[in-house]
Amino acid sequence: MVPGLIAFRGEAGDNKPHKHWAHQIVVGLGNPVEVRVGHAYYAGTSLLIPAGTIHQLQTARVLCLYADPTHNACKTLLPQTMAQNISIIEIDGTRQLIQLSSADDLQAALEDFRKACTCGDVSGLDNRFQQVVEALRSELMLGREPSRTDLAELAHLSSSRFSHWFSEQAGLPFRSYKKWLKLLLAFELTQSRSLTDAAMTAGFADQAHFCRAAMEAFGVNPATIKQLLSEK
Repeated sequence: MVPGLIAFRGEAGDNKPHKHWAHQIVVGLGNPVEVRVGHAYYAGTSLLIPAGTIHQLQTARVLCLYADPTHNACKTLLPQTMAQNISIIEIDGTRQLIQLSSADDLQAALEDFRKACTCGDVSGLDNRFQQVVEALRSELMLGREPSRTDLAELAHLSSSRFSHWFSEQAGLPFRSYKKWLKLLLAFELTQSRSLTDAAMTAGFADQAHFCRAAMEAFGVNPATIKQLLSEK
């Protein structure tokens, strides 16, 4: 994992219906991937699952890429049809995704992918939003609970207006985005700490709270994700 992006390769499908606070791209390794959304099934070599879509992956060997909604990768890879409120979108295999799926060192390949997707055009985002996100991440990294009031002041907005403004900029509510960042931090910490220590440091009340958040976001428990992240 790298800032704003998390990826793993392995067997998927042992999960419950769930939704992410991030956009997910699933690439089938050897065979098409299938995703269930309600009573509908979608299949393809590479599928985009927009943030907030309740879904369930069918058993298969896959590459899964999760992109922070504010990350430049979203502008590089995600098609404009997302604005049409479509549940699942089949996307063409791009050079970046092909390199990710076949790389020997997934961590190094993910860092190269992040650099390739970085672009200077942030005209679609309010500069204040970039400052708020940086402040939010910094507070979480220091083990502190970010103050919504302080972040609203940083954006020169009232607390009530801030929540609506943040949702417009990020594409999801402030509370959901904050929980997503906590999950990323916790999983990064699990590579060198126990699940309990990682959960507490990332701002979760306890390991049980961390487990519920992981199940809600990924459909599997933190121990499974920790193992997948350790695989190259």
